[in-house]
Amino acid sequence: MTPHYLQLILYKARADLKVEAARGYMGMLWWVLEPVLYMGAFYIIFAVALQRGGENFVPWLLTGLVVWKWFDTTVRMSLNVITAGKGLMSQVYLPKVFFPAVVILKNSVKFLVTLVLLLLFLLVYGMPLGWSWLMVPVLLLVQLLLICGVTFSVSALTPLYPDLKLLMNNVLMLMFFLSGVFFDTSRLEGWLAALLDLNPMVHIIHAWRDVLLFGRLPDLAALGLVMLFSLALCGLGLYLLRRYDRLYPRLA
Repeated sequence: MTPHYLQLILYKARADLKVEAARGYMGMLWWVLEPVLYMGAFYIIFAVALQRGGENFVPWLLTGLVVWKWFDTTVRMSLNVITAGKGLMSQVYLPKVFFPAVVILKNSVKFLVTLVLLLLFLLVYGMPLGWSWLMVPVLLLVQLLLICGVTFSVSALTPLYPDLKLLMNNVLMLMFFLSGVFFDTSRLEGWLAALLDLNPMVHIIHAWRDVLLFGRLPDLAALGLVMLFSLALCGLGLYLLRRYDRLYPRLA
């Protein structure tokens, strides 16, 4: 992709964020309130109403929720992104990776705001600021690659197979409950543990908790495998987007 298109992606993502902020009276304040309300709802349900978890359950739960939401929101938004770009496609030629790339960039900016809130909460809560936090950029990179791989692939396929949107919505819901957001997958054994290990978000959520909550290095071997898988998915998604580049305007 040329620098010209990269500038267009940056411009479009910035414009979308401004439009989104201008829709409500509180503007960008919603970027703070939305994750706070999201995390607060699950905290009330699991920590207060159901009284689940023990010591440090609140930061443990919120870390999983914040990390999952970045992945989930971006993938869900990508399901319709090429179809929604029909108007722009009819006016000017753009490589179709432009559309999911804008979604990824926009949601990544909002995630960074949420991540800062989470880190401030952990410090106020009493979690120590340790050397392990230096791994945060690595975790950001690995998860971003996974998000890019999944987003490119599903955005390329959903215009061709519209039923994939319904399938992916259900897959994402299933993954939400099987990614270890609400329970510690490391305590599982046997075939169930092996099955959940196939979910890359399990390893990413584990890694974030290891770094932010337990002050230790994450499982670098598992992260390496997630990165290789993500790069393969990125390659597949980019290939599909180029392969059907001229077909999308007729399908959208």
